[in-house]
Amino acid sequence: MYSLKKPKLGTDSKKGWPVYAMQMTSFYIIKDFFLISNYKTCINYSSNYYDTQSDLIDFLEKSKGEELASKKMILANAKELSNWIEEMKNEEYHELYVHSFIGIWSSFEAGLETIFSDYIENDFIVAKKILSKFNNVQYKIEEWPWTKDTCNVLASKLENKAKNLMKDRGHNRNYYERLTMIFEWLNIGFSLEDTDIYHLSEANKMRNIILHSNGVVSSKDVLDFPSLLEWENKTIPFTEIIYKNYYNAIINTLRGLIIEAGKKL
Repeated sequence: MYSLKKPKLGTDSKKGWPVYAMQMTSFYIIKDFFLISNYKTCINYSSNYYDTQSDLIDFLEKSKGEELASKKMILANAKELSNWIEEMKNEEYHELYVHSFIGIWSSFEAGLETIFSDYIENDFIVAKKILSKFNNVQYKIEEWPWTKDTCNVLASKLENKAKNLMKDRGHNRNYYERLTMIFEWLNIGFSLEDTDIYHLSEANKMRNIILHSNGVVSSKDVLDFPSLLEWENKTIPFTEIIYKNYYNAIINTLRGLIIEAGKKL
């Protein structure tokens, strides 16, 4: 999630371009991760909101000796909020984790494209290699360095290119392999623990399950990710454990990239 105040990273965006976008993406994702604890705290402190508003109205009415004109509306709104808070707790903050995860994954995907674009813009060898991956494009390596818009267009095409290549090899569900292929084109190699590799791919699938299937896990999803078997043909509850597994996989991916890209500085 973007912020109205751009963070100061301590890394120069020009001299430190190999890691700058990676660090910026990490900042926003970490910010989202810790923001959820603030939301939960606020929700918990508001648990007795209806009772508090009711007591306040009683006090005001006794002080004035007359019924408060907006009493019914205030209490109705307070009751609605209190019911929502109770629902959030009963569902173990499912909606909160879903919203935060979608924000984190969106930041991750957008950040990756920015990273790709920066490398195409600043590294001639990378730009030449990326151009060789596409047929019938209007760009010429002789005209490099290209405009930022051109670099962004090429960057936006990379994931689909890698995805199609992975599909040809029968590895379409492995999001980690897709990323490593792209970063090899950028001359960056990185690795993840097996657990993070699995959760990163599952997180990519979960993003689609949430946005395209309203959280209902299909038999195909289970075939790709057996850990989802419990919720086959059901709406999956987005728990704290699932949320943290996906967050750790994403942030560890960025951490690994920063370490490897930092060697270029």
